[in-house]
Amino acid sequence: MRTNSNSDEAYTSEPNAPTVEREPLAAIEENGEDPLARREKFSWKSFGGDGFVVSVIIHAVLILFAFFYVMATVKPASEPEPLFLSGAGGGGNGENPSKTRPMRPKPRDMATQNKITSKNTSSTLTLPEMPKMGASSLGGMKAGGPSSGFGDDGSGGGIGPGKGVGIGNASNFVSTFGTRFSTQPSLDGALFDLKRSRDGKVTYCTTAPGDAAKRKSELHKAIGMLDDSFDVRKLEQRYFEAGTKLKSNQLYIYKDFKTKNAIRAEAATAAFADDEGKPPFDAPGWLVVYTGEITPPETGEYRFVGMGDDVLIVGLNKKTVFYAYWPGEGHGNAVREPAGANWEPKNHTKTDGKGSGSGGTVQNHLFKGSWMKLSKGKRYKICVAFGEGAGGYAGAILGIEKKGERDEKNPDAPYSVFKLGAVNPEISDMLFIEGRYKENGPNFGVKGSR
Repeated sequence: MRTNSNSDEAYTSEPNAPTVEREPLAAIEENGEDPLARREKFSWKSFGGDGFVVSVIIHAVLILFAFFYVMATVKPASEPEPLFLSGAGGGGNGENPSKTRPMRPKPRDMATQNKITSKNTSSTLTLPEMPKMGASSLGGMKAGGPSSGFGDDGSGGGIGPGKGVGIGNASNFVSTFGTRFSTQPSLDGALFDLKRSRDGKVTYCTTAPGDAAKRKSELHKAIGMLDDSFDVRKLEQRYFEAGTKLKSNQLYIYKDFKTKNAIRAEAATAAFADDEGKPPFDAPGWLVVYTGEITPPETGEYRFVGMGDDVLIVGLNKKTVFYAYWPGEGHGNAVREPAGANWEPKNHTKTDGKGSGSGGTVQNHLFKGSWMKLSKGKRYKICVAFGEGAGGYAGAILGIEKKGERDEKNPDAPYSVFKLGAVNPEISDMLFIEGRYKENGPNFGVKGSR
């Protein structure tokens, strides 16, 4: 039975049928959008977004782990050692002044140039000849005066600015006073200004000719400070010290490399110039001090021989074993003569060195020090110092003699130059070893030291 009514009563097909509640239909919203249609739009969760995010995070962690694992286990290939390292040239101290650099090759003769040619006979390439350089163009490579590169009138620190009795500058500087580097056992050289105090301001004397007596007096005082204990710190506390340091395995400062005349007092301050070729102070009135360790190649008795202008002194294990000075300079009383010394000339403190020889260079004069009993393999601390007070020329030669090895019947037999190792080939031609001295002889360097 079907009942139709205008009322809100439920419609039933049978009198006893259960009533079914129906969800009311959603009304159309005010904006005209059907809410049922929204359920059919894109859903992040329906796309599986939660799982995608987790997957991305896991992969990122795996990639980072793999990256750090590779970085930690794989070592980069080391670069091969260069066969040749150039110095810093005209500036700086090279890459690292504390590292020892290999020896650089000797400069080529710039006056001899090779032509550039082609081996291919069909080649049409034509190359011009290299221009020849005259002797005047080479002046900048020789030392003894100011220079800036290959100057026509230059005679200073080689390729680049500088002064000095040497070749090159910066870490490649080579001179009779020493080099900036050394591949052999060597002594460490420092230069002190006897005219100024440690701070460089207070002046004890000047370079004026009228202050020559004051400079000599200050030189006597500095030598006396060393003779007391050979404690270089005493000099460091009183005098201004140049910033540049040099290394040398021998002390043979005789001639100017360019002029072949005796070296002038300015050569020392020029050798200790900075990287730009500027001397630390003016000459004269300076003292060069070399310190280090030596060991004799054989057990025996040795003594130093040589000469210094104005003065040369040697201390071994803080004891004075050699002292020489230019005749007439009045240095005799500055040093205590050690017991048993065999100084020559005899009574040098009274004659003021006038019996040491005659002539205008350190080659023409000779002092002999104390005989020393030295043992092979034993290390001895050595301090060698020489200085110039008056001005003009300077120089120092230190030789060595072993008792019984020299031909006493031949008074002209040469003495061996005191050295720690073979003479550096790069400065051998600069030393002019001749006359009373010879280059070959024993080496006193300690193995493994530089």
